[in-house]
Amino acid sequence: MKKILDFVIVIASLVAAVFVFSEFNMEGILKKMDQPATVGSQQMEENPGTVYVGSPAGEGIPEIHGKSDWEEALNSINDITIRPKSIQKTDIYSLAEWADPFKRRRNGAVGKQKATVKKSPVDIFLDYVPYYIVELEDGSHVLAQFSQNTAKEIQKGKIDKLPIGRKQGFSQTAKSMLAPICEEYQAPTDYIFYAVDNEWQEKHSFEIMIGKAVVAVVFFFVLAVVLELLADKLFGKKKRQEA
Repeated sequence: MKKILDFVIVIASLVAAVFVFSEFNMEGILKKMDQPATVGSQQMEENPGTVYVGSPAGEGIPEIHGKSDWEEALNSINDITIRPKSIQKTDIYSLAEWADPFKRRRNGAVGKQKATVKKSPVDIFLDYVPYYIVELEDGSHVLAQFSQNTAKEIQKGKIDKLPIGRKQGFSQTAKSMLAPICEEYQAPTDYIFYAVDNEWQEKHSFEIMIGKAVVAVVFFFVLAVVLELLADKLFGKKKRQEA
């Protein structure tokens, strides 16, 4: 019986640790230490050719309020932002643009190619970016990709608009997997709003992984020890009562 209980404790602690790994916002901590500057239209005009996708949207950045605004935005050209009425995470992820498309062996050799699209109910893939359904102010919906930290900040009411992004195409594989939820929300699948700062994510990806992993591992051992102590206490009490 004790061995079975120990096994249950390990599994329960592992499941909880996976959840902690998924939810711990290491990206948010790093951004507080290395906060990207807000970018406005004037700065863009002074620095033509510079890509500001993923940067906090400042004054003068055109905002998408409804379906007509979205349709008028030029694909891969206009820098825009959205004031979302609500956001809904899908369970679909695509391989990040900054991620290595191949798995690497310990000796550095190129291994198997990574899946370009994955499905998961929890955010555990650090080199994949989730798709979101974004509700616009007029009640229409569009597909979008932005960082998990941005999603958390919007849900907590800390920011009221998405980072600077662009309207761009995406893979047919992702379109097929997203089709059911897009049909539910009447969201078009020709383009997405992409607002991920690829340069920042690539630079900090290793730190994010290590930070989340350390917190999850520590949580796993602490929870397992606490549960084990509680189990020993309950079993000891039961044995004394039986004696």
